[in-house]
Amino acid sequence: MAGSPPQTRSEAPWHRFGMGLSALCLVHCLALPWLLASLPVVILAALPEGLRENAWLHAALILPVLLVSGPVLLRASPGRWQTGLVLAAFAALIGGLFVGNEAGEQALTVTGAALLLAAHGARLRRVHRH
Repeated sequence: MAGSPPQTRSEAPWHRFGMGLSALCLVHCLALPWLLASLPVVILAALPEGLRENAWLHAALILPVLLVSGPVLLRASPGRWQTGLVLAAFAALIGGLFVGNEAGEQALTVTGAALLLAAHGARLRRVHRH
């Protein structure tokens, strides 16, 4: 985008780290329900309530995602669509914490993680072009 300072290669590791966190979030959201559903009922009953209710884990994972992805993606005045993409991703991730059903929570979280992966990928490609 014209008027934006050029991206530096020093940002590349942060984009990769942000992509890794987003991918971890995505894997967690897709794999944990499957893993929990595949466990025998006896094992689930033996787990502490905190492990069966994973809302705290989602909240704990969102913080590093916001702290890594936010600064590196919103630095240097990205274009409006990029800013909108990042804000939509953050809104989806945070909104997933407040949805009352598992399907809605998973849909928002997967959407947010996928949007962040796309945003990091776009910015990383821009860094390598310059």
